[in-house]
Amino acid sequence: MRIVRNAICALVVLLLAGVLAACGAGSHSSGSPAAVDRGGAPAPAVASSRGGEGSAGKTANGAQAPPPSASAVIHTARLGVRAGDVEAAAAKAKQMVTAAGGYVERESSSSDPARSEIALKIPADRYADVLNRLGTQLGTRLWLSQEAEDVTAEVADVDARVRSAKATLESFRKLLNRANSVGEVIDIEREIAQREADLEALQARQKSLKHRTEYATVTVSLVSKSAQAGNDEPRGGFLGGLQSGWDAFTAFTGGVVTVLGWLLPFLVAAAIGFPLLAFRHRLPGRSRRRPKAEPEPGPEPAPEKAVTGSQPPPA
Repeated sequence: MRIVRNAICALVVLLLAGVLAACGAGSHSSGSPAAVDRGGAPAPAVASSRGGEGSAGKTANGAQAPPPSASAVIHTARLGVRAGDVEAAAAKAKQMVTAAGGYVERESSSSDPARSEIALKIPADRYADVLNRLGTQLGTRLWLSQEAEDVTAEVADVDARVRSAKATLESFRKLLNRANSVGEVIDIEREIAQREADLEALQARQKSLKHRTEYATVTVSLVSKSAQAGNDEPRGGFLGGLQSGWDAFTAFTGGVVTVLGWLLPFLVAAAIGFPLLAFRHRLPGRSRRRPKAEPEPGPEPAPEKAVTGSQPPPA
């Protein structure tokens, strides 16, 4: 009996241990996120999203992601070229730019000495190629300076302000339809007019930025072979500042000399006229200080006639 009792107790203990082990495993599998990630549905979604990142712009559901916005850059350049025939080189430059899809913005030329300056507008995607051909096919390149200004943030800001202005203007127009008095109509129309003016200014700025980023500006200066390169090539740094200062000083001195030359006749006339006027003013003063002349004696009075009937004078 003791053996049977011991066997039953051992069996009960084993059953209890099995039940407790099963409960602990079930609770661990249901509360662990790792099990869900390994065997649940979210795991394939994570894998597909990672695969989408590695693919060319596709999202997890296979749709095409929008490409990143391109940067907006304003390109400007100045090019100096010495050419044998300035007129022919200018015509060739304009032909090259026109063939590339650009146009001539401004042109000025002189004949003595032969010189031409052309401001060209070149599409931004053809800018580097056309600039290289302008510097090599027109003649001998004297100088080249380039500038690039990134206006991506400014373009984005202007675009956002244009959208906001349009939305505000549309809201005011809706309010105008619900106006109940003449005063409200006048106030809303005034606001609409102001918003329209602001929107037009923003749209003009937006258009200008778009045009400046789509077309690069290249200013080509063509000089003849007889001209000196040193007079045409822009200089920077200390020497450039010294030359600019000397040019300003000589220009100022020339202006002062010109003014003095213009004033010299007046100064000479004033130097001669003022002493004469002063001397003339002194003469009347002297005549007034002279003593007055005594009056000349007049004719003596006639003797009185004797009265009739008076006594004769004594003998």
